[in-house]
Amino acid sequence: MGKQDKAQLFHHLVAKLLYSSERCRQDIQTAVAFLCTRVQSPDRDDYKKLAKFMKYLHNTRHIMLTMEAGNGPKWWVDSSYAVHPDMRSHSGIFMTLGKGTAYAASNKQKLNTKSSTEAELGHR
Repeated sequence: MGKQDKAQLFHHLVAKLLYSSERCRQDIQTAVAFLCTRVQSPDRDDYKKLAKFMKYLHNTRHIMLTMEAGNGPKWWVDSSYAVHPDMRSHSGIFMTLGKGTAYAASNKQKLNTKSSTEAELGHR
């Protein structure tokens, strides 16, 4: 398999993972967000990360999505300061309505921040 074919396969698999992370596997959003940043020019380490991630999916395919009513919504928000090559931070957020995640999102922040505190406040 040539270099161009491997890169195209990488892109194809990451696109499928992106669809899955939005529709049924919210637990993989952060990892998929990272892999999406690597589709333009994946290197050897990126292929290894994708292979390890596919193995994780294979080994966790039996995990069921569970939802149960609870005492109202609870939100969790966190950010990682300057983790991208362009020094942008990455944020994640999820909400539960008892047992199970009702909403989840993970994304690269649009602006550079000066501190981890500012990165935490920058998620919107």
